[in-house]
Amino acid sequence: MADRVSWWREPTRGQWTAFLAAWLGWILDAFDFTVFLLVMPQIAKEFGVQITSTALSVSLTLLVRLFGGFVAGALADRYGRKLPLMLSLVWFAVCDGLVAVAPSFTVVLVLRTLFGFGMGAEWTAGTTLAMESWPARSRALASGLLQSGYAIGYLVAALVSAQVVPRYGWRALFLLGVVPALLAIPIRWAVPESHQAKGAQGRVAEPVVDRGELTRRLAWAAVVLGLGFCTYFGLANLYPTMLQKELLLTPAEVGAPVAWFNVGMLFGTWFCGWLGSRFGARLAIVALAIGVLPAAPLYVHWVDVPLAVGALAAGFFAGGTSGVTPMLLATLFPAHVRARLSGMAYHLAALSAAPLTFLQSKLVELKVLTFGGVIATAAMVAAGLQVLLVLAYAPEPARGVSEPEPSPAK
Repeated sequence: MADRVSWWREPTRGQWTAFLAAWLGWILDAFDFTVFLLVMPQIAKEFGVQITSTALSVSLTLLVRLFGGFVAGALADRYGRKLPLMLSLVWFAVCDGLVAVAPSFTVVLVLRTLFGFGMGAEWTAGTTLAMESWPARSRALASGLLQSGYAIGYLVAALVSAQVVPRYGWRALFLLGVVPALLAIPIRWAVPESHQAKGAQGRVAEPVVDRGELTRRLAWAAVVLGLGFCTYFGLANLYPTMLQKELLLTPAEVGAPVAWFNVGMLFGTWFCGWLGSRFGARLAIVALAIGVLPAAPLYVHWVDVPLAVGALAAGFFAGGTSGVTPMLLATLFPAHVRARLSGMAYHLAALSAAPLTFLQSKLVELKVLTFGGVIATAAMVAAGLQVLLVLAYAPEPARGVSEPEPSPAK
């Protein structure tokens, strides 16, 4: 009887509420992170620094995500998923909002570095809450929907930036960054705790686990996801700068291709989640990573096609691979260490990509490659390596954790 129920009807109201809290948190997190990418040239100009310096800020943000994810994971496994989720929303909202009144670039650098701590904490707590709360049968689909929140956040940032920055300047954009803190209020009262988190808190002693096996799973996940991060950040982080510096678009004109990139990611994550629910996470990752190889040259305008076409294709394939990330991590680790190890895997992956934006901008500064050259090269190399690694090896689901059953066609 259960398999006749449409996948979106199966979750209870409490499960939907938990999922929506994590999804909205990720949207707001993405908005606050990506507004900086959109105004890097303006910030560099106002404070008299090189683009390389603003790119360093991006690297530091990604670096500190690891520590935020680790702390939030430890809190989530001990006290439940809700508490670190609420704290992280307030943390990164305050840090981003204060950038609006920063008197110097040093202050911007410090605030954006601290912002990374909250960003890492939000993903760890929110994703674990969402995946544990959702029915296993359609978890891959929910995984894709959850990750689409990043694309929506970036899309909103691009559209808002195109309207706000020409009229009010880049600082006004960061004033909007305080909005995510308000989400902590309904989460406190309306969102139920994950039942698996409650079970883990109630145990007297942790189950015996093979620490060597957990370490291997952690390492594999961190490398695979790290290559995915390198593909995505290699394409996304310097794209607004490339559009302004090489293709000579105005800040108002940058919003359209960036928006198309995120529309592509939006549909890509959904498609990847659907593909994962049908054929498994490995095939879904490989299929979309392969698509990056022809999409990257279109994206940087090496081929004379409309910018929207290249941006849509690159967003679909490079951003889409993340659609199965939450589901994949949920199956790799048992419940009592899931938040900690999922957060560590995800943010170790982000850490591996942290130097990329700085290195790309440095290569441009040294005139080794153009912005388009460093963007396309980084993405294609990382995507190719990701395909090879996933095809070579992938661990089975953790003992006691099953992969989601294929969801019904209807």
